[in-house]
Amino acid sequence: MKKILYFITTSEWGGASRYVYNLCRFEKEKGNKVYLAVGSRGKLSDKVEELGIQVFIINSVKRNIDPINDLKSILRIRRLIKILKPDIIHLNSSKAGLIGRVACQGIRNRKTKVVFTVHGWAFTDGVPSRLKKSLFNYIEKKVSSFTDLFICVSNFDKFIGKRNRVLTPENNAVVIHNGAVAPQITAINYSSHFPISLVMIARFSKQKDQESLIRAVSTLPRDSYHLTFVGAGETLEHNKEIVSKLQLDMNIEFVGFKENVDKFLINNDVFILSTHYEGLPISIIEALSYGLPVIASNVGGNDELVENNVNGYLVNSIYEMNLAIRKLINNPSEVKRLGLNSQKKYMSEFTLNRCMKLTDAQYNLLYRKKTRI
Repeated sequence: MKKILYFITTSEWGGASRYVYNLCRFEKEKGNKVYLAVGSRGKLSDKVEELGIQVFIINSVKRNIDPINDLKSILRIRRLIKILKPDIIHLNSSKAGLIGRVACQGIRNRKTKVVFTVHGWAFTDGVPSRLKKSLFNYIEKKVSSFTDLFICVSNFDKFIGKRNRVLTPENNAVVIHNGAVAPQITAINYSSHFPISLVMIARFSKQKDQESLIRAVSTLPRDSYHLTFVGAGETLEHNKEIVSKLQLDMNIEFVGFKENVDKFLINNDVFILSTHYEGLPISIIEALSYGLPVIASNVGGNDELVENNVNGYLVNSIYEMNLAIRKLINNPSEVKRLGLNSQKKYMSEFTLNRCMKLTDAQYNLLYRKKTRI
């Protein structure tokens, strides 16, 4: 039996937190002792506690650089590691990754193996702040040697890590793609409606850039599409104002945050993700699992999920996004063809079970090394 401590910055429900939740559940079901440390209470901590897993709230953990709180967090995580003596500490998100690795270095004769999953680097292409990119690039170089294993969720993230000299030949780095739960076969969607039904599922933020999608559909014939936005966040009201100004209220619907998005994947024809930067979006993987064609910004690991004219389209501008949507409106048979290919791609590369088993295999390799020390 292995003891595994997961650590993530916040309980905000997103791709990284879902990844941590699924690993917690998988490892507990395998009979391992699992713990979670997180910087705040929320959906993730609640769901993990429902699994019967002990959760430690480290309130001093903040997203931004904060020397006083960061020092407090390092000391608290170090104390937790000394008490729990985990075989593996698995770190997720940039801030937890920094705090966790520094904390482990403060323990003499550390035997805990340190895993850091890269859900997109804080200095990746598309991040607007040059200062933030430079700072996190410098920090990651400093703590890189404290890491026993880097898990990159995309080949793109591994490339960025190597290009920025964070990942070196001395680092142990593997690529394990994210995965999603397989839907019931009866839920898989190869439909095509008129007007065509479009959906984007993402938190509202500057990164996700829902505004570009609104601009892209604004010049389409009003009777040819219906767009649904699922999610909440800081830019939601701003986007609602744009829709109102463009008089698109009859075409564009905002349904807010939904814990279960299945019905939106079942009842829509095309999934769209307009975004400035990504690692490997679980939202796209879920869309593939439901047999939807995907139109996505050509950033991050999106090209590992979407192949042009095979299961969707990668776009580089509002104009290209508009053209891709028009193509599907004018060729409804393409929706089914691309959707079938999406589902095939999901089954071959992106099931949740595959992701969990590959990650567990890496734990076992590290555990065997630990027991030989």
